[in-house]
Amino acid sequence: MTEQIRLLDRDGNPCTVNIEDLIAIKPTADGPEFYTKDSMYFYPTTMDELLILFKNKGFERLDRTNLVNMNHVKTFDPKARKVYFEHPVTQDSKFATVSEANVSKVEHLVKEDAAKYKAFPKPLFWKG
Repeated sequence: MTEQIRLLDRDGNPCTVNIEDLIAIKPTADGPEFYTKDSMYFYPTTMDELLILFKNKGFERLDRTNLVNMNHVKTFDPKARKVYFEHPVTQDSKFATVSEANVSKVEHLVKEDAAKYKAFPKPLFWKG
């Protein structure tokens, strides 16, 4: 099986390149350039470039400091503005922050904690 690497082409479009087709890798101030006999590619070095590469795999930018694989997000805490990758959440749960501008991408993932809403006793005047 041929090993492959995901890179960006000259126009910034994501592509997959067979590693055995690479003839040279040259460092530049903007990151490494990967050469085959026919083309030049570059490795994404910014969050925007990484998003181009991984967006079709389910990743979203939820904050300026992260790209999150939305396929793994289980719940969103709107008060703390964090997404979690498991439910129920524990103190050791991994999370990613969500900027105010990106809350709309995850607000559908809010889960209420059922333990907070215990059944109330019926009032004395309750009929039924």
